[in-house]
Amino acid sequence: MFTIKKILSLLLAMVMSLSLFTACSGGNEDQQGDTQQGETSTVIKQKEYNYLTGMPFADGADKTARPVAVMINNLKIAHPQSGLTNADIIYEAVTEGGITRLMAVYSDIEKIEKVGPVRSARDAFIEMLLPLNAIYVHIGTSTSAERMLNFYSYKDIDGIYLGSLAFEQNPELAKTKGAEHSWFTNKELIKAGINKNGIATKNNFYPAFDFVEYGETKTLKGENANTVSYAYSNYADVSFSYDASAGKYLKNAFGVPHMDADTNTQLAFDNVFVILADVGIQEENGVLADIDLTEGTGYYFYGGKYEEITWKKGQPEEPLLLYDADGEILKVNTGKSYIGILDAKQADSMAISEEVHTVASVERVQ
Repeated sequence: MFTIKKILSLLLAMVMSLSLFTACSGGNEDQQGDTQQGETSTVIKQKEYNYLTGMPFADGADKTARPVAVMINNLKIAHPQSGLTNADIIYEAVTEGGITRLMAVYSDIEKIEKVGPVRSARDAFIEMLLPLNAIYVHIGTSTSAERMLNFYSYKDIDGIYLGSLAFEQNPELAKTKGAEHSWFTNKELIKAGINKNGIATKNNFYPAFDFVEYGETKTLKGENANTVSYAYSNYADVSFSYDASAGKYLKNAFGVPHMDADTNTQLAFDNVFVILADVGIQEENGVLADIDLTEGTGYYFYGGKYEEITWKKGQPEEPLLLYDADGEILKVNTGKSYIGILDAKQADSMAISEEVHTVASVERVQ
């Protein structure tokens, strides 16, 4: 949770970092110039490939554009959602009362034909998007999430303030499912929000992972993992079935395939990460999840196998770093990724099998 105590610690860290930089530079302009040149070279190298997937950019894609991160309603009644199959990375974490929310991140705004239902901002997702420098799209915020956005002076696209300028409502869904499950957005509406709020669309960023070279494949050293399942809570359960013919993990939620309403296809990922974190309840409201994203353990699934990993993050603006069993930075295969942030207390709910357990598509009961 982004408490006043955490704000003070961040301010102290910023002051110490500034002091250290001043002491190390000693006013030497040449040294500072060398550092800037090194940083520039790194950024240029990163931009040769999509830094969310490690894949080549599509023809005509803007290689310097900031990604877009959209908060997605993930209640059972909100399924199937729209626009998720085009996301490069999807994050999932508990928000409150055992329910989860998704954050879909797109490297190319032009791929957002329609996405939603859109919901409110939460701390853990902001901590994930900050190092990606993603343009944040949501409708509403929790108190602590708003505090974090304000602390970083982070310009966002919030439907509470922009309304129909950046979002549109599906009247039929509003009638049948409720207003909170009926708001969507798209590339043109997001662009309108960007223009209205004067949001920068180009900047530097961290790559999401340390990818293998494009065209290469890292074979995981662990056991077979053709099916993995776990429960975020008694309400929200998730499983992945490995499709060897496609080389992807197919996502299931609430006991049925997790589908995209517009493409009528099941969500599929090359990489699946499950990171274990300590999850409590925010004291100031007694309801919202308080997720500690300092460090922990987890799992990396790819190609029908898995490896145990460790991870570190630290401050909200710092990147998520993944490590292999030897303590080295984890080399991640290229492609689309899913990152699930699972309460460490729910680790016993995880089951990994070498058998492929497919889930039949059935009519959803709301």
